[in-house]
Amino acid sequence: MNASLRFLTFLLVALTLAAGADATEQLYTCGMHPQIIKKAPGNCPICGMALTPVRDNNSTPAAAGGRKIKYYKSSMNPGEVSEKPGKDSMGMDLVPVYEGGDDSVQTIRIDAVTVQRMHLKTGVVIRGPVLREFRTVGSVAYNESGLRDITLKYEGWIEKLYVNTTWTAVKAGDPLFEVYSPDLYNAALNYLVALRSEGTDGGPLTRASLARLQLFDLPADYLAALARTDQAPRTYVYRAPADGTVIEKMAVAGQMMKSGERIYRLADLSSVWVLAQIYEQDLSFVRAGQEATVRVTYGPERMIEGRVETLL
Repeated sequence: MNASLRFLTFLLVALTLAAGADATEQLYTCGMHPQIIKKAPGNCPICGMALTPVRDNNSTPAAAGGRKIKYYKSSMNPGEVSEKPGKDSMGMDLVPVYEGGDDSVQTIRIDAVTVQRMHLKTGVVIRGPVLREFRTVGSVAYNESGLRDITLKYEGWIEKLYVNTTWTAVKAGDPLFEVYSPDLYNAALNYLVALRSEGTDGGPLTRASLARLQLFDLPADYLAALARTDQAPRTYVYRAPADGTVIEKMAVAGQMMKSGERIYRLADLSSVWVLAQIYEQDLSFVRAGQEATVRVTYGPERMIEGRVETLL
């Protein structure tokens, strides 16, 4: 009899320990897919997020400050209520509503692990201007105010090119090409004939022939050399009117160029434009004159400061 009693007592203790072990077993679930429940930590097989421990929904949380819990409701859907703790239709824990409290106040509790994954930051509310920083993409373009075409106002033949390749940097006054033009040569001869016949640069024929040369956009030093040497050169050396880089070359040696036909195109690359694409929802935050930072994607990473010039 005593042996049977001891065996029965041992059996009851073993069953009690087993039941306690089952009751305290820790389960893990996914916050995005509550149907996934595992007995060991790991990752969700659907979204790959780390599983979080499941809190015991059968235990009633202690009332705050000794107040009695009236019911439980969903923090996302206030119309979803329950008399017992549990989860709502979205898989989130129901929050208690206490007697004497404001039912309209909703409290959302987020565990520390979820806060870290959300990169949630808090700060003190201050009064000040609304600042918004956003990123976009853009392309580098020429500053249109720095473009210049090299053309002639008379017909002629290119006898020599001093700048033979594109992307050549030139300075103001550098020789670009040498041209022979019958129109220019005859105009220079007429000026010298008038100057010799009138003996002064103030005569009507001299002034008329000089005005024709000036219409060809000839520099003052070329005209002064004509009067000083009393000789008309067969060819004319065209020099760069400004600093820049040759981005287009449309002529070769020996080519006949018509009046107004482009020979070179120069660009001032000391300043360039960045054509940025601004989305409609960000457009109201952009104003001309605002600071902007450009990061280039080629070569060593560089940050270039600039300002918004205009909105197109």
